Amino acid sequence: MIRDTALIEKREELKRRLTAGEYKTLVDVFLEWFDKLFQKITRQPKPLSIWAITIILTAAINLIGFIAVNVIDDTVFVLEFLRSNEILGLLTVILASFLAIASAIVINQYVNRIFTFWSENVFDLIESVESLMRFEDWLQRVSNRKLHLFVTIAGGIIAGVGMSFLISERVGVFIGYATTFTNIAVSMFSAAFVHLLFMVVFLSASLQHYDIKLFGTDPSSSKIVYRLSNELSFVSFLVAIYAAVLTLIAAWGDFLPSFGVFVILFLWLPIIALFTLNQTSLSRIIRRVKWKTLNEVQVKVEKLQTAKNFGNLETMDAIRRLMDYHDRVKATRDSALDFRTYLSFFNSLLLPLLAFILGNLDLVLKLFASTP
Repeated sequence: MIRDTALIEKREELKRRLTAGEYKTLVDVFLEWFDKLFQKITRQPKPLSIWAITIILTAAINLIGFIAVNVIDDTVFVLEFLRSNEILGLLTVILASFLAIASAIVINQYVNRIFTFWSENVFDLIESVESLMRFEDWLQRVSNRKLHLFVTIAGGIIAGVGMSFLISERVGVFIGYATTFTNIAVSMFSAAFVHLLFMVVFLSASLQHYDIKLFGTDPSSSKIVYRLSNELSFVSFLVAIYAAVLTLIAAWGDFLPSFGVFVILFLWLPIIALFTLNQTSLSRIIRRVKWKTLNEVQVKVEKLQTAKNFGNLETMDAIRRLMDYHDRVKATRDSALDFRTYLSFFNSLLLPLLAFILGNLDLVLKLFASTP
């Protein structure tokens, strides 16, 4: 009774804290600050939408970057890059910054969606205080703004300098300090995206230890399993879109040959890893609930066998019915995998592949043309 009371109190505490907005990511804080700053400058009382903030940030960073290049650096590299790539050069610069900013904002929206989903659908089905404390620990990790800020700055510097080196190699001249600083600023949004993505991966990996109430007769058919599978798989689709757009941008900027290893290691492999972690965690929850039901049936059968009343028809009929039930439960699926799940996974893998083909369409056409 004390344990049940503690469980209920912990559920209500987490629901209350999530509803009150006590758990905020670094991106949440930044978006709130930027929205207030924009409202103060423009004197607009109405809050900005997420996409409006994305577009304004993209325009502001690109504008500041171009001004800084003209004031601080030599513009030879910029003119050469735009001249050699024509309109695609300008689109590459704008789309790259837009993708970096949008990716951080979208993954942050997804994290907030997880907050809401767990509060409304999962908490009431969790059967142990330990599981609630695991989720609370995850909430504290994802809301650790100091760690997120460190990863954002450090990752932005490393990625921004690396990008500047790659572009300098491409154009044959150092791109300049202002452009490098702009690359770092844009890369910080990508680093913020990566941090939140790893937080989602961490949740998927730890999910296998959660005690969640499922339909004992056929755990894999429980509604919460279906919904968890959909929610956790959605991030794979987000990464697939990110990978596809990034591949196209790299192709337009003629960086794809140097970018190929990055695409495979940091885009395709995370999609496969996310899918594997999600399904493995759900499978372990399903098997745990399944064996709990099987063990309960086995205990009942053993009690009937202990009585050694095998001549009694009612006893034998009860054993037979229990064994039939045992076999039916045992024959149920051990995972949430079905045709729809596999189809969604392959579609996620196909998006970056199609983008890669489109980015190298001339090579693909030559390959088919040379085939006898």
